[in-house]
Order: sequence, then C-alpha cells, then structure tokens
Amino acid sequence: MNTDNTSELALYATNVAGLRHYDASFSRLYFGNEFCQHLIPPANDLAQALDFASEHSLAFTLVTPYVTDEGLRMLEPHLREVETRKPGSEVVFNDWGTFQVLTEGHPNLEPVMGRLLHKMKRGPRFMNLTDILPESTVNYFRSCSLDVPLYRRFLLAWGIRRVELDNLLQGISLDFSNSGMSGSLYLPYAYVTTTRLCLAASCDVSGREKEVGILPCQKECQKYTFQLRHPVMPLPLIRKGNTIFFKNENMPEQIAERNINRIVVEPEVPL
Repeated sequence: MNTDNTSELALYATNVAGLRHYDASFSRLYFGNEFCQHLIPPANDLAQALDFASEHSLAFTLVTPYVTDEGLRMLEPHLREVETRKPGSEVVFNDWGTFQVLTEGHPNLEPVMGRLLHKMKRGPRFMNLTDILPESTVNYFRSCSLDVPLYRRFLLAWGIRRVELDNLLQGISLDFSNSGMSGSLYLPYAYVTTTRLCLAASCDVSGREKEVGILPCQKECQKYTFQLRHPVMPLPLIRKGNTIFFKNENMPEQIAERNINRIVVEPEVPL
C-alpha cells in the first residue's frame, strides 16, 4: 500500500494485539473501536496502549463507537484516564452523546469527528453507474455536508478541527485547505454500513445461524470474518461482526494539498 509521504502516519489498533504492527514510520497511535460498544477496550488494555504510546513517543488518539447510555458510562473512565495520562490527546467520536460528554467534562481532550457521522455514499454498487450518470452527479457523490461553509463554521465553533474519512471507490473531492479544518483518510478498509443487530452472534451455534438481533455478546466477531460476493458488486464485501467493509488500497491523488494530511493505516479489518 503506497501512502503519501507528506502526511502523518497513524497506526490503528483495535486491541493490544494490533500493537504488533507498529514500526518507526508511525508517529501516532489510534486505539479503540468505532463500531460496537461491546468492543470498547478494557481498562487494562487502554493502559497498555497508553504505555506503548509513551514508550515509542507516539501521539495518541482514542477511537470510540456509537453508544447507548451504558456505553457512555463505559467510556467515561477511559476519557478520564487518557486526559490524565496524555492531556491534549484526540478522541474520535462517532456519537453526538460522546461529543457532549467531551465538551462538558474533558476540556483537555481534542474532539475529532468520526467517519460514521458524515453521510458520504459508500456503497460499492455506485461504481456500476459512474459511466451512465452525468459528471455533476458523480461529483456530488464525492462530497458531503462537510463541503457546506455553514456546517464547517458550526464544527469549528464547537472545537472540531479534524474529521475522519473513508477511502471511497468514487474518490473524494473534499478540500479543507484554508478552512481551519483537516482530514484523516483510513486505508485500506472503508466501512459501508453498520448496525447494533450483530450479524455474527450465534453464527457458530447449530440451528441458530440465521438469528439476528441485539443478543448476548460472545464476541464471535473476533473469531470470524466473512467475505460476501454478488454479481452486482464490483468487489467483495467483508462482513465482520455488525459491520460491512470493502478494501481499497488505491491512494487518492493530491490529498495533502487539500489538507487531508493524515493516513490512518488499518493492518486488519478494524473490528
């Protein structure tokens, strides 16, 4: 995977096992999970990740999922721990409730808007239409509300200066230069959709393979990854737990000039 050598490189580890992918090219550690509150790291794992970041002089970003009230209660001690041990660290929020907790109680943490909160069109099937749609329509799907000046001013007024982005197949036209904002691009895994109805729950229990719901979590997603293929899909989909991903290793051109100045490297499917 080729990356833009003018950008900051961050390693994304969803758990402590992922720290094995570190090498000296990385200057920042992303740690945590975006997609399920059952996978919020235990306190001991967070402590290990903070120790690792300190030992290797890495900046630190805590990644958090969309949450229920229970999930918010789980996150609160993590936020305190990061703020105490590494003040000035970032927190990627994928839930506006988490953002409220950050703004009201953690002034020494930097909020970063997660990639689940902007509604760019991610479905790979769109690539089947690019040759028949007007260029203006294709360009529309390369952008989102982050291009609206009023919305950018809203985010800046609340102290949000960085947003996270997927590496979409149709490309990204967002330009943050001269805006006071910057972007991070995740490679190579982009998420398509996610749900609280876990698609892996009980998948290895005979007779219950087709059950879908908010069921007791046995963390089956940590054991199984499924590949989905269909003639209308231009590439395979990856199903892990409650989330669908695709893989895109092609680096967009000239992203640093548009102030998309950080590459978040995902050595494994981030769930």
